[in-house]
Amino acid sequence: MDLNIPDLMAQAADLARSQHPHPNPRVGALVVAPEGEVVGRGVHVAAGKPHAEITALVDAGGRAAGATVLVTLEPCNHEGTTPPCTDALIAAGVARVVVGVGDPDQRVSGTGIAALRRAGIEVEMGPNPDGAEAIDPGYFHHRRTGRPFVTLKLAMTLDGQTAAADGTSQWITSQQARTNSHVLRSRSDAVMVGAGTVLADDPRLTVRLDGFSGNQPRPVVVAGVRPLNPAATVFSRDPIVYAAFPVELPGEVTVLGDERRVDLDGAVADLGKRGIVDLLVEGGAGLAAGFESAGLVDRYVLYLAGAIAGGTGRPAFADLFATIGDERRVEVIDVRSLGPDIRVVARRSA
Repeated sequence: MDLNIPDLMAQAADLARSQHPHPNPRVGALVVAPEGEVVGRGVHVAAGKPHAEITALVDAGGRAAGATVLVTLEPCNHEGTTPPCTDALIAAGVARVVVGVGDPDQRVSGTGIAALRRAGIEVEMGPNPDGAEAIDPGYFHHRRTGRPFVTLKLAMTLDGQTAAADGTSQWITSQQARTNSHVLRSRSDAVMVGAGTVLADDPRLTVRLDGFSGNQPRPVVVAGVRPLNPAATVFSRDPIVYAAFPVELPGEVTVLGDERRVDLDGAVADLGKRGIVDLLVEGGAGLAAGFESAGLVDRYVLYLAGAIAGGTGRPAFADLFATIGDERRVEVIDVRSLGPDIRVVARRSA
């Protein structure tokens, strides 16, 4: 029986997107019997837990023999915290494996596919490798570069002001936009803010969505020259703190810098070594300018309120835009309405 591979792979992708197992990848898998019935479903829930293929094979039981397995990411072929998925697929007697995309992890990277083929299992690549990678772009970026995928989030009026001149900013955007920003947080491993945001807003940096039960992102604070209050809310959550000079603050303090400012490039590299795959940078304007000028932003998410400031308050970036030649081109990849507001997603142009 001919299988509808695109539809089945889309079902596996939906399973993968439902979980957040970082630093391990999001993976979904289906076991399909020869007559076309889905007899096993699996998803990777968390690091150290069974991989999606294993869960799907267990779900299928004896019906996995002679079946087709569809998996969004190349099966692993190495012994980590769990045994190799290739061994389990071979032992189950599956006839065919359809792989969404190859795994960029150097411990896998083609060896999983090769092991299955050596065992006589038919292996083919799925029809949409870019779509399979889009399930978890942070994972692919991290495995290729060793660094987290950095998203810069900004909320502003239509004329580019993130706060009034007196510092007030609650709330520039609507409840719909704020809810969407919490969804963005829920998909991040860490949320970073600068000292100015801690001083002005005393943020929690938590995901506050009805029914949310996933892991909260790790807070990250970039300390400045102004002293921070150790009783600030964020310091009750064991944050990672980057400072340009030694400071006495709760959390895990790392000194990176030149006594005047934090080395942001070094901070991003350090987060990658800690297994942070997706980093959300939420501001303020000084931190946003630092990330932008250093070329550290991979994706921009801008929430544009249905409002006009009508004057100069506080801009999104704390740098001078001296001449038009200083502009940085981006590629807008998504625009949508959120109640009275607009969300724009962009990435830096090649």
